[in-house]
Amino acid sequence: MPPRFNSVLRTVLRTSAWVMAPFCLGLVAALLLVLAQFVRELVHAVTDFNGMTGPDIILIVLKLVDLMLLGNLVIMIVVAGIEIFAPASADAGNARSEWDGIMEFAGLKPKLFASISAIAAIDLLESYINIEATDKAAVGWEILILVTFVLAGAVLAWTDKIMHEKH
Repeated sequence: MPPRFNSVLRTVLRTSAWVMAPFCLGLVAALLLVLAQFVRELVHAVTDFNGMTGPDIILIVLKLVDLMLLGNLVIMIVVAGIEIFAPASADAGNARSEWDGIMEFAGLKPKLFASISAIAAIDLLESYINIEATDKAAVGWEILILVTFVLAGAVLAWTDKIMHEKH
């Protein structure tokens, strides 16, 4: 292919990564929704504190932790997305290579699985605390989902380790 065509093709492909920008902005808006829900739960906990029992307090703390983990998950995805369309190597004074952002994005997968597994574990713990009012079949599904995420994360970490050792 002619060099001019190659140059244009590379430019088009690099610029197409900016299509991800609206997705990242949408996730920032979603993060604000998570924050609003966090504040709502916190205000509810503070205003209803006198009428709460020990398990109620544990449940509200678990909900707050769950929302914090969800916020962290969104932040990780947004930061990784920004690295794709606006890598730090684009900064004039930064000596990082073009591939550093991609490598960081690859390292994101285990963190995502760990966060999702933690969120699933917290949901399961909430069900356990409210076991009398919880559908036992739903608890079984929650356990299955948690085990699936943990196993998938372990397999992913194992395959990444094998791939890293080969290179």
